[in-house]
Amino acid sequence: MSMQMLYEIAGCPRGWAAQRAAMVIAITEQLQANNITREEALELMQDLVRMDVLDSEADDIELKTALVSAVYAVAKVI
Repeated sequence: MSMQMLYEIAGCPRGWAAQRAAMVIAITEQLQANNITREEALELMQDLVRMDVLDSEADDIELKTALVSAVYAVAKVI
C-alpha cells in the first residue's frame, strides 16, 4: 500500500510532494539494486520528510500527511 501511495503522489500536480515521492521511489530502487545500504536509504528518506523543510513547502496538509505516512511505512519494510 505504501509504495502504491508513493506512486500516486509522484503523479500529483503538487511539485513539492511529487518530487519527494519520486525520490523515495528512486531510493527504494537503488536499495533493491544494492547500490546503497539500508542505513543510507533510511537516512535519505528521513531527510526528505524533515518537518521543518516540509512545513515551509507543503500547502496541503492531507497530502503532506499521506506522503510522510507512506515514506515511514516504506522505511519500516526495507
